[in-house]
Amino acid sequence: MKEDGADMAGLKVVMRIAATKKDFDYDKFYRAYADGFLTKDTLQSAYGRINDVHPMHYLRINCTLQQFDEFLNFYGITEGDGMYLAPEDRVAVW
Repeated sequence: MKEDGADMAGLKVVMRIAATKKDFDYDKFYRAYADGFLTKDTLQSAYGRINDVHPMHYLRINCTLQQFDEFLNFYGITEGDGMYLAPEDRVAVW
């Protein structure tokens, strides 16, 4: 869980900074975050990821973002939505 913990910690830092900015563009930020992990793998490159210590990219996006109230609240994600994660199931970093 080292790498996914690092992803969550980094995002938590950014969320704290964003909260201090009057006109922070959360939509632009979340989209850029996801775009940074977009990949188009070939079978060979996907096979090469098997021993990678990092989570698969879609998990680095979805599982990390759904840990944060800021993300869920910004997009109006609630119980029953695919990206919803109940507070008791979230991982607390710091």
